[in-house]
Amino acid sequence: MATGTVESGDGLTGAQRRDVALLAIFRGISFLGDGLALVALYLRVAPEGHAWAVAALGIAAMAPVALLAPLAGHVVDRVRAKPLLITLGLVEAVVSVGLGYWHALPTTIALVVVLNVSISFSMPGYSALLPSIVGDEHINRATGTLQAAQGLAFVAGPMLGGLLVGWTGQSVPLYVDAVSFALGTFGTALLSADRRPTPHAEGADHRMTAGLRHVFTDAVLAPVVLDFFVFLLALGMVNVAEVFFVIKTLHGTPLDYGALGAAFSVGTIAGALVGQRLSQDLYAMTRLLLGNVVAAGLSVTAVSFVATVAQIYPLVLVAGVTVGVINVIAMSLMTLRTVDALRGRTFAAVNAVTQSAQVGAYLLGGLALSAYTPRAVYRFGGAAATVAAIIFGLLALRGAARLRNADAA
Repeated sequence: MATGTVESGDGLTGAQRRDVALLAIFRGISFLGDGLALVALYLRVAPEGHAWAVAALGIAAMAPVALLAPLAGHVVDRVRAKPLLITLGLVEAVVSVGLGYWHALPTTIALVVVLNVSISFSMPGYSALLPSIVGDEHINRATGTLQAAQGLAFVAGPMLGGLLVGWTGQSVPLYVDAVSFALGTFGTALLSADRRPTPHAEGADHRMTAGLRHVFTDAVLAPVVLDFFVFLLALGMVNVAEVFFVIKTLHGTPLDYGALGAAFSVGTIAGALVGQRLSQDLYAMTRLLLGNVVAAGLSVTAVSFVATVAQIYPLVLVAGVTVGVINVIAMSLMTLRTVDALRGRTFAAVNAVTQSAQVGAYLLGGLALSAYTPRAVYRFGGAAATVAAIIFGLLALRGAARLRNADAA
C-alpha cells in the first residue's frame, strides 16, 4: 500500500501521512536546535551585567515578526511554498553559524534581528503550507501532530542547551542550531506536496494588510485574536514573575524552576494529542477554545495561592494541557475561516498580534514587579486572562452561532 492515493484509517493518504511525518520530524529537530540556541544566547548576554541586554535580545527576536507581518504574509501568498521555505532555511542556517562565530553583543543582537527577519517569513509559510498538504478536513490531526513534536523539542532543547553550554561553551549549541535549520530545509525539500498560490485570481484581495483586515472583521476570529492578545499579555507578565516566585517567594531551586517549565511543555504535548481528535464543527471548536482558555487562566490564578513548589506541578500540567488544546483549535479556526489565497497574510497577522503581546508583557511584567509581589502578579495575571477569556469567548460563541444559523437557513 505504497501509493499516495490510498487512505489510511485516519482518512489521510499515504503521501499526506508521509509529509506530515516529515514535517513533524524535521521541524521538531529545528525547534530543538532553537531551544539549544536560546539558552546559549541568553547565557551569553546575561554576564554583560545589564538587564537591557537581555531585554534587547528578546525584542530583537520578537519585533521583526510583528513589524514585517504585512510584507511576510504578502510574499507567502505570492510565491510557491517549498522554494521560499528552503531558501529561508538556508539563510537561517548561515546566520546561526555567524552567531556561533561572532560573540560581541552588538553583533549578536544584529544577527538575531536578521535571523528573525527570515523567521517572520517562514512561520506563516509553514502554517499556510500545512492545509495544502492535508486539506482543511484533517487540519486538527496534522496540527496536533506538529504541536506535539514541537512540545517535545521545547522539553528537551533548553535542558540539552544548558548541558552543551556547560560542556563545550556557547558556540557549539549555535552550530548545532545551524545544522538543525539545514536538516529542516532538507525535510522540506523531501515533501511531495507544495502550496502554489494564485495571487492574481479574480476577486482576490491583493493588499498587504488583507490578512489583518480579515482577522479583525471575521465574526469568530476577531474576538478570538483579541482574547489571545490579552491572554498572552497577562500570562506573559506571569512568565516574568515566575523565576522570582519560585526562587525567592517559595524558596525553590533553579532545578525546580527548570522542572516546572518542562512539566508545562509535557502538558502541551498531551493537549496537542487530545486536540487533534476534537470536532471541527465551528461552534463546538469555539466553545472548546473558550473553556480551555478559561481553565488556563484559572490554573494560573490558583498558582498564586500555593505554599510550596510541589503544589504548582499539577496546576502547571493542567495549564500546559489547556494551552496544547488551544494551539490546535486556534490553528484550525484560522485555517477554516480563511480562504487559501489569504492564509499567508492571515497567519502573519496573527503572529504579529501574538508577538506584540509578548513584547508588551515583558514591559508590563517589569513594571508590575517593581510595584507588587510575584504572588500578586500571578493573581492579577491569571484573573485578567480568565476575565478576558469569558468576555471575548462569549463574543466568539455568538459569532459562531450566527454563522451556524446562517448556514442552516
